[in-house]
Amino acid sequence: MLVAALSLLLAAAGASAAPFERRGLAQIKSNCNHDLSYSFVQHHNEILDYFDGVGGKASFFVNGMNWGCIYDQDNVDAIRRSYEEGHLIASHTWSHAALDTLTHAQIDYEIQRLDEALVKIIGVKPKFLRPPYGSINEDAASYIQNTYGKTIVLWSDDSGDSTGGSAQQSYDLYNGFAHESPRRPHMALSHETQEVAIQAIRMGTVSQLANAGINLQTVAQCTDDQNPYIHVGGYQQRDSSWVCTGAWNPTPPGNPTSTTSANPPTGTCASTYYSAAGETCTTIEQKFGLPTGSIKQYNSFVTCTDIWAGTPLCIPPGGNPPSSSTTSTTSTTSSAPPTGTCAFTYNSLAGETCTTIEQKFGLPTGAIKQYNSFVTCTDIWAGTPLCIPPGGNPPSSTTSSAPPAPTCVSTYKSVAGDTCASIGTKYGLTGNQILAANTFLNCNDIWANTNVCIPPGGSSTTCTQTISSLAGDTCDTIGSRYGVSGTQIKTWNDFLNCADIWTNTPVCVRH
Repeated sequence: MLVAALSLLLAAAGASAAPFERRGLAQIKSNCNHDLSYSFVQHHNEILDYFDGVGGKASFFVNGMNWGCIYDQDNVDAIRRSYEEGHLIASHTWSHAALDTLTHAQIDYEIQRLDEALVKIIGVKPKFLRPPYGSINEDAASYIQNTYGKTIVLWSDDSGDSTGGSAQQSYDLYNGFAHESPRRPHMALSHETQEVAIQAIRMGTVSQLANAGINLQTVAQCTDDQNPYIHVGGYQQRDSSWVCTGAWNPTPPGNPTSTTSANPPTGTCASTYYSAAGETCTTIEQKFGLPTGSIKQYNSFVTCTDIWAGTPLCIPPGGNPPSSSTTSTTSTTSSAPPTGTCAFTYNSLAGETCTTIEQKFGLPTGAIKQYNSFVTCTDIWAGTPLCIPPGGNPPSSTTSSAPPAPTCVSTYKSVAGDTCASIGTKYGLTGNQILAANTFLNCNDIWANTNVCIPPGGSSTTCTQTISSLAGDTCDTIGSRYGVSGTQIKTWNDFLNCADIWTNTPVCVRH
C-alpha cells in the first residue's frame, strides 16, 4: 500500500527539535490552532471505520510508489473512499525521498508525479505535504512553497510506531492526550504501514479520544485552512498511463496560477443542472454518463444523499447530455419556470398534494407538476412556493395560503431528531398545537436549527444551561459530566437517541 501518516497530531522520525527561524522553514506547520489532527496507511478500511464510528477525520499523507503502487485498484478504492468521506488526502512525495538531499529537478519529480496520480484518482492536487523522515531544509522548503504553493507540515507528537515503539507506547501517548489538563492542541504522527499502529487503534485510541471530547480533525481543519486542495476536478478513468513503472519526466515548473484554484475555474462546467426531488450525486452522474464522484468534485458544497430539489449543479465536461425528456435545461422540465409563465405564486398548506391544489384552482391534472418539476406531488411541504400557471380560477380569499400569523410566547430553535411531539412535550403542548402554530413544518422531518413558534397554553421547560454534545457522547456520559443521571438527561431531552447522539447537538441540562 502507499505510505500515509495518520494525523491526530503526529510526527516523523528524525525531525530537528530546534526551532525553525528562517523564512521557508518558518512557514512549516507542526501544530494545530485547536483540537487534534490524526494522520495514517495500510489497514485502511478498518481505520476509516474507527474514525467514521466517532465522526472523526484523519489526514492521509500518501506515497506513489513505496509500499506498493498507488494505481493498484485496492489503493485507488481506499483513497477514493477516504476522500469521499471527508478525510484529507495529502502528499508524502512519490517515493518517500528525503527532500533535503534532492536537487530541485528531483523535487519536481517527487511532487509532480504524485500530484498527477492524485488528479487521476480523485481529481485533486493536494496542498499539504509532509516531508518523509521529517527531513527538510531552508532551500527545499522555500522551493516547494514558492514553486508549488504547498503547505509543509510536520507534527507536534510522534507515536514512535515507525522507530520501534510498541502498540502500548502508542496507546499511552494518545491516552495522555485524552486525560491531560490543561488540554492543548496536537498534531500527531502514526504510520498505517506499521502493525503496532493498528493494534493501538484496536486498543481504543480513537474512541477514547472522542469520548474525552477531543475533536479528531484533518490537518486543514486544525490549521483553519479552508482550501485543502490546490486544484479540484473530477475522477478520471483508468488508462495505460496508470502505472508506477517506466520513465517519467516532470514538466518545467512555474508559479501557481489562478487555474489551480480550489474552486473550478469559470468555463469548466459543461452545463448547469437543476436537481429534481429525490436525486443524489449517483443518480445525476448516471443521468449524464459521468464517472463516480464527479458531481461532488465540481460541487463541493453538496451533500450527495440529501440534495434539495432545484439546486443548481455544475455538470463537468466529459459526460453525455441527457435526452430532452430528462434534462433540466429545457423549459418543460426546469425546476425554475421561465419568467412570465406563472399567473401567481401559491404557498402550499399542510397536507396538500398536486391533485388538491389543481382542484382548488380549477387546473388540469398534471399542471402543478409540469410547472413545478422539483416537487414530489404526494409529499409537498407546507409553505412551498408553487408556480400556478394561467388558465385556472383565481383562489378566493378563503383559500389564501397565508393564514393569520399565530401568537408566539417564545421561539424554539430545533435540534437534530426533533418532532412536533417532542417539541410539544418540552413546553407542555401537543404535537398538533405545535403544527397549528407552524404549518410549514413536516412534523417527522424537522431540520435542525429551524425556528419554531411556541404558542400560548403550555409551560416552558427551564434549562439551567444548554451544552453541545461531544463526539461519542451518550446520555450517561453527558450526565456524568454534569452530576446527573443519564435518565435525567433523556427526560429533559426526549428527542435524544441516547446511544447515537450527534456531535454538537444542543442538550438541555437542569440542576
